[in-house]
Amino acid sequence: MFVGDIMIGEKRRLIFHAAAHFTVDLSCFFALWSAALRSQDAPLLILLYNFLAFALQAPIGALLDRCDDARPYTILGCGLVAWGVLSLAYPVLSVLLLGLGNALFHVGGAVTSLRHRPGDALFAGVFVSPGALGVALGTLAGKDSLLSPLFFVLLLLVSIGCIWLGGTGAKRQCEAFLCPSPLDHIGAGAIMCCLVSIGIRSFAGFTVKTLGSTALFVLLGAAASCLGKFFGGILAKGLPHRIVGLLGVGIGGLMMAFFPESYTSYGGIFLFNLAMPLTLSAVMAALPGHAGFGFGLTTLALFLGSAPLYALPDGYTASLPLMAVLTLFAAFLLFFSLKEKVPAAKAAEALSEYIPTYEEEIT
Repeated sequence: MFVGDIMIGEKRRLIFHAAAHFTVDLSCFFALWSAALRSQDAPLLILLYNFLAFALQAPIGALLDRCDDARPYTILGCGLVAWGVLSLAYPVLSVLLLGLGNALFHVGGAVTSLRHRPGDALFAGVFVSPGALGVALGTLAGKDSLLSPLFFVLLLLVSIGCIWLGGTGAKRQCEAFLCPSPLDHIGAGAIMCCLVSIGIRSFAGFTVKTLGSTALFVLLGAAASCLGKFFGGILAKGLPHRIVGLLGVGIGGLMMAFFPESYTSYGGIFLFNLAMPLTLSAVMAALPGHAGFGFGLTTLALFLGSAPLYALPDGYTASLPLMAVLTLFAAFLLFFSLKEKVPAAKAAEALSEYIPTYEEEIT
């Protein structure tokens, strides 16, 4: 069966790419903290990295939407990151390689593992959630020079092998056929609302006050972010997206605003990140045939949302009124934009009846 042939191994492919996502972010932040962020030009270098890693994903995604097999670009991204890890003696070159490699990997991985389910928040959450842990562990390893760069190169080589073995995923002409989504009807206005919400959440997330930057609290924040993205996808299977977005961002944002520098703020980070896979899947589903470009638009919104911080003093934290207003505004944007044609649970049920599951394919 044509559809079944495409769906074989979809879960394995998703897990391989999620693990590679962890490895790529781990390697990037190890390299950044080992060299670039120790230099006098650290602010400019981190701006350059963020521009390459986030802003370039939209044009790269538009390119990869024209490809049936995005794996060569994903593998090229891993290779560039490995080269960047080995170029620590040359910070500018290292940052260029890391940023471009990160962008290629993320969009290529998204196209390969999510193109056939662009409206599936659970798949989106599984793919993106390990990145937060990779960033945290890479930061700690780079700050303390805990491991050799060759260790990260080895992990990236293993990731390249897994990406290739995972298969091509759905091809361009299969995308609309494989994707009955409750969110594929939202228009340009709703897409813009989602992107503005992402930008606001990016700004608020960077300015939240937590308990500190020791290893324990770095890992606690990363775990809250990772689990929030993962469980956001799970909740979207049974609850309306707009309700998960409204309550997650609204309550989470208020917790971060009113209880800074406390353990409660980490609960707020968890709730705040529930919306991440919802907005990602909504934008991708709303652009049929352009899942890679949709994915890139969300990362561009992340970059633009954090951009004002480069003009603000180091260590800037948003005031309580500003934090509360921004997060509530973002929450209501999600409520009005994530309007489903049918409840998510019914859409998932229809999808499972329409397309054989991975377990059915291998029996």
